[in-house]
Amino acid sequence: MQIYSIKIENQSVDSHTISVTLLQALLSVLIEGSKGALRLRTEGRSMVRGAPPQWIKSATTFSMAFKDKQLQIGSPTLHESVPELFHEKMEELRPECTAIDYFQESLSSVLNNELDDSLYDKALLDLLQGFRHTFYQGADSIHFLTGNGPEITLETMNVFKELADKIPPSRRVKMAGRLDEVRSNDRTFKLITTPNNVTVKGITQPMTQKEVQALLGKEVIISGIAFYTTSGRTLRIETDQISLANAREEYERVIREM
Repeated sequence: MQIYSIKIENQSVDSHTISVTLLQALLSVLIEGSKGALRLRTEGRSMVRGAPPQWIKSATTFSMAFKDKQLQIGSPTLHESVPELFHEKMEELRPECTAIDYFQESLSSVLNNELDDSLYDKALLDLLQGFRHTFYQGADSIHFLTGNGPEITLETMNVFKELADKIPPSRRVKMAGRLDEVRSNDRTFKLITTPNNVTVKGITQPMTQKEVQALLGKEVIISGIAFYTTSGRTLRIETDQISLANAREEYERVIREM
């Protein structure tokens, strides 16, 4: 269990109490943002319709205390909360880290344009704008004190909105390359694109193990909807078809058009 300190500057109350509505607004962003940050690392998307996987719920079961205008949040490491997660290859996550570690990492990336812009997407940026409700409830600033945690003010909301508006719209694409990995628990895959050997993450339609084995390690053509980062790099592809590149002419045509 790791403990994280969040300082809440609020001139209208004493150091031992906090507005229930302010706390509700803050915890909503913290919990849902932590879920989104974990999902983004593993699937390339922070949110999807429906309930999140059970392991994400377990990893974001936090404890809480409040003293001297500081919220103390207890967060289990991934090894403590979901050790079974690492029975299957999950190289995007580190067992010694917590969900809040990944949330803070995404938040820092948003506020520092020199960091990796694949650590947030439009849905997460929209969720982060929910911080504004803490300021409507009297907070002057929210400061994550653990590590190099950022400070959030009402003006920070403009950063979230500007970045969300900057992300290119999703579009239908075809890509060619070698199917490097397909994970059964979340249907994610990795495509090593041809000819530039860039790794692209994607999400497949349901596939049988036999279908996966027929495609794994082979040259394939995938089609689907591509989603992008603020810099225009491909964040993920949600595919509707993965097929063997049996026709060399088609394979080479897709490469030329990429």
